[in-house]
Amino acid sequence: MKKIIRYSITAAVLFLSVGFIAVKLNSNKKEVVEKVYHKDPNLKATVQADTIKYTPFTETAAFLGSFVPDREVIIASETTGKVVRINVREGSQVSAGSLIAQLDTDLLQAQLQSALANYDNAALTLRRYEQAVNGVTKLQIDNARTQLLTDKAQIDQLRKQISMCSIKAPFGGIITSKNFELGAVVSAGAQMAQLTDISRLKLEISVPEKNIMQFRKEQALTVVTDVYPDEKFQGHVDMIAAKADASHNYAVKILVTNNAATALKAGMYGRISFSDVTTKEAISIPRSALVGSSSRPQVFVIENGIARLRNIQTGGSNETIIQVTSGLQPGDIVATGGLINLTEGSKVSIAK
Repeated sequence: MKKIIRYSITAAVLFLSVGFIAVKLNSNKKEVVEKVYHKDPNLKATVQADTIKYTPFTETAAFLGSFVPDREVIIASETTGKVVRINVREGSQVSAGSLIAQLDTDLLQAQLQSALANYDNAALTLRRYEQAVNGVTKLQIDNARTQLLTDKAQIDQLRKQISMCSIKAPFGGIITSKNFELGAVVSAGAQMAQLTDISRLKLEISVPEKNIMQFRKEQALTVVTDVYPDEKFQGHVDMIAAKADASHNYAVKILVTNNAATALKAGMYGRISFSDVTTKEAISIPRSALVGSSSRPQVFVIENGIARLRNIQTGGSNETIIQVTSGLQPGDIVATGGLINLTEGSKVSIAK
């Protein structure tokens, strides 16, 4: 009986505790809700706005790209050998034909001397046979001539192998990486260094289908950069891709001559722009009025003091304004500033 009473008291205490906690949590929730800011439905957001009308519009097409070297090559060894001389380090400026590294040629030089001696002996034997009055057959003369040609071929082969041991720069440029050390044994095909020529650079840009006809081969263009904002670099169109990529963009390469005073480097950004000289009347909005995404542009149109989201379609653009091809009509009032707190249906007042 005592156990039953004890259990009953414990259950009652637990029930009362749970009830107290629930009441306390509900009370705390009400306090939190009361402290949370609730927007006053009658409060109006102040915005800047423009009335839509047809205005002169000049479209500007700008294309951003990065510079790549006009020429760049991996210098590899054509033969196997031990490095006995190094003439460069990373950052070295070299000219065409400069020695990059020398491989050991002692064994090849010895073989060449032997081949030269054999050649001289074969030449002497052939002369003796040809000058002999009798006792020499035609077969002996033919064999002597064949031996002379064989020795000559061996000499040419050894000289070629010796020349391959002198690893040289195919053109002038800068050694941008070096992958060998003195005493190392390199194999044929081993990548030893990278040579980069930035005396001329190519600006690689991606051009949409609608703009590609603005470019033509050898067309002179002006290139500007953020690194040298006051400088203009002259270039010309070197290549226009014959095939678009999956996004219907075409690769265009613009060849730019570098100079020492304002030296550009591979990897820097550059841009070009075209301005349509034909100014036309069009509906346009400031860039600040645009909300949504590039794939689904929208604007807030103010109707009777209420902000309404409206889908639009855009056309050309320049640095400050965007052409609207559909979705707006002359007389529409579009919010251009103070959009941060606007939502569909917000009450607004237009700043004077």
